[in-house]
Amino acid sequence: MSQTTGSMRYTLCDTYEAAAEASDALSRHETLILDCEGRDIGMPDGELGIIAIGDSTASHVYLFDTLALSNKQHPLLSRLFTLLRRPDIMKLVWDGRSDFFEIADTYGVLMQGVVDLQLAEAAQRARLNPRKRKGFRAGHTLKYFKKMQDELLAEPAALEGIHRLFGLEHCAGIFQALDESGGKDPAVVAMHYERGGDMWMLRPLPAPLLRYSCHDIEMIAAMYARFSKFGYLKPLDELKATTERYLHSYPTRELRALHASLDLCKFVPMDVLTPPIPNTMRYHCTRCERMLSLSCFSLHYADVQGSGETSNSQPLVRMSTCRLCTLIAQRNSGPVVAEWVAI
Repeated sequence: MSQTTGSMRYTLCDTYEAAAEASDALSRHETLILDCEGRDIGMPDGELGIIAIGDSTASHVYLFDTLALSNKQHPLLSRLFTLLRRPDIMKLVWDGRSDFFEIADTYGVLMQGVVDLQLAEAAQRARLNPRKRKGFRAGHTLKYFKKMQDELLAEPAALEGIHRLFGLEHCAGIFQALDESGGKDPAVVAMHYERGGDMWMLRPLPAPLLRYSCHDIEMIAAMYARFSKFGYLKPLDELKATTERYLHSYPTRELRALHASLDLCKFVPMDVLTPPIPNTMRYHCTRCERMLSLSCFSLHYADVQGSGETSNSQPLVRMSTCRLCTLIAQRNSGPVVAEWVAI
């Protein structure tokens, strides 16, 4: 079933035959845009409802109904799975962490060739010389820690490697990538208020939800055009490797839920933008439960004699919580349950 909305055509794929035809059509493109919808995707009660995939300009979007396509052993789904696994076809996403997890959990497919544009924006900010960081985007991370601003400005190293993320609609507004229809459809907002994420489990899916899925693909396409123009996607191979680390940052639903409760999902996870040094030790953060490089922790030379003086001849110790967890706990006036521990 194909429909047209504005300048874009979309096709709902709710049969295995339709899914196979759509996969064949999409396989002709070198670059695709992917976005998933569902009930609390990535969370403990999450369930995938729609996989939306369009071409790089969002001229045609295919909506794969995962409830109707529930038999992952069906031979006609193999074409979709092959498409998702192909490293030579680039898949553009915006915060694809939950999308990646749900596709893997639902179908047993690990996507390859993924580039996360949310991460590309953060990486571009991170590359800027601190003296040249100006404007709204540059102050995005510091603004979150507004109550601690004076302290952090006096000690800028405290924010080293810590980068707050932008949501898709927010970033599209900054880059003037929103069309005349603007952001969210009021009908969808009302539906979400009434039913929450369960609205994506309705069948047949209401037309406003189908259009909403397409609108996100359109916004990602607009951001792709701007980021390509500004050179944010270079070097591409490095960005793909960084994206892979990003997508694997939530291996379980429980860890995703923990990080959401701690506000950690609002930031690039530690050890993502800067790759860990191979074959080096990882250390446990007692708050985010991740194993991280030593550079992710505050370090200190221990005062083992009790003299109150420290020097590099004393043992080096680290904080038991990573620097990001410590800052967020301080910002939220929560108890910082941390201690200095031996390395």
